[in-house]
This record gives sequence, C-alpha cells and structure tokens, in this order.
Amino acid sequence: MVRSERRGLPSTPGEWHVYTDGSTRHERRRTFSGWAARAVQPETQQVRQVSGARPGGTSLEAETEAVLMGLRLVPGGAAARLYSDLELALLLQILRGAEGAAAWTHLRDLWVHSIARNSNRHHQDMHHVARTAEVEAREQRSAPEGAALANAVLAVQAVAQVNPVDTALSLQGPEHLPGFALPLQVALRGVTFQLTLSRQVQATLTLELSQVRGTGRTQEEALRAAVERGLRPLARGGLVALMVREPWTQAARQATGELGVVRVVPLEESDAGEASP
Repeated sequence: MVRSERRGLPSTPGEWHVYTDGSTRHERRRTFSGWAARAVQPETQQVRQVSGARPGGTSLEAETEAVLMGLRLVPGGAAARLYSDLELALLLQILRGAEGAAAWTHLRDLWVHSIARNSNRHHQDMHHVARTAEVEAREQRSAPEGAALANAVLAVQAVAQVNPVDTALSLQGPEHLPGFALPLQVALRGVTFQLTLSRQVQATLTLELSQVRGTGRTQEEALRAAVERGLRPLARGGLVALMVREPWTQAARQATGELGVVRVVPLEESDAGEASP
C-alpha cells in the first residue's frame, strides 16, 4: 500500500523540507511496518506526500524507506533539508550507502537534521500517517497479507494553510551533503507571431531545445500557451530555470505559475544573442 498526495502550504522561501517517519509493531505473531514522508516547498506552497506499508520488516527498515522515498519527492536540481528522528550518524550511514546516495544525488544540496521525535506538526503528521498505514495493512483493508503493495498516486487540489509551521527541534546537525545536479536552464531566444486562418495569433518560441508553438486571441495569450506547452514536459523531471527577455517575462510567469518547479529569469540583452521579439 503506497499513497501519494500533493497539497499547498506557505512557509519560508528556499529549500524543500523533507519530514519522515516509520512505524513497526509486532502483534499476534505478525509484524507489519508502515512509513511516511512529506516534502514541503514553502515558497511555491507545494506539499508532496507518500506513505506505504508491508508485512514484516524492522523499525530501521521502515525509517530507511521513509527517508529514501521522501528524498525522491524533491525535484531534481533543488536543495533540501531532511528531518528524521534517527541518530545523525545512522542517517549519514544510510545516505552514504549505494541505495541512499541514489535517492539524493539528483539534488543540488542536502542538509541532514536529526530531530526530537514529533517535534513539529509535519513530523507528527508523518508519525500518524505511518502508523495508520501499518494498521491498515495489518487489518488487510488495502491488500492481503504478503501481496505486492502497488503504487497508487492521488493528486489533491492545493489548499494553502494560513499559519506558519513550527520549527523542528534539531538534536544534531545539520550535516551538509553536496549534491550533483542543478536546475535545467532553458533560454527563450526568440518569439515570432502570425495570424491563423481563424484570426487567432500563433506564437512560435525559439528555445535552445526546439521550436514550440501556441495559439491564443492575443500575443500574450499565444505566448503563455506556447510557454506552458514547452515547459510542462521538462518540469516533470526537476527544476527548470526559463530565461526570458522583456517584454515577455510577465506572460512567462503567468504561464508557468501552476507548474511550481519553473523559475522565470530575466534574460539580459547581452545574453540574448540573436533573440528577436
């Protein structure tokens, strides 16, 4: 049983914050393990959450699964802070192993915090979700004992919460682990417009990767359609920095606002090369 959710949440700008917890209980000669992880990006009000459970396992295995799955929620090229109630030395041992490294090398930077158990609302939530997943698996609500627990993804409409989140109480750390990835940089090198037979405007973007077209009633609308069409597939893989010259930066920001992982960067005239409006 594996669940994923996405919700909105305000906080401080900057890195993604990953909260994880695991749960294992032995009862009536049976052991079940549950785990949960939540990744929060306060600036864009994004929350990505995943949880799961399985028969057997140990507490350390459940905690490890939560850590690895939580880090995979963060888009490539981002910086992240990991919060876990495991000891810092044990966390670093997990993250520096082969499987652990594979879970975070897509990040730009990672800071590892060992925190007090249930020391902030996100961590309390993950403890509750992990325990619930374990109980549901034990009671066979979602899958029979021993069955393969398949992935299930649920996209939830973003709902921003008003109050800031309390800070987790760090016991050790943070320990900095340098990552290997940066956001994908894409420059908008040129924009041309033409009227279609239906009297709409068609915008053709010249990106560093390829040309992309979009149609709308006005030049701004056509540009927004083209930008969204060109950037949405790229944004699935990680962070994207879209470099755009004036006067199209505002339209680009409007087109990419819902993608969450795209940052529009003004392109200086000296960098624009042969770009033409």
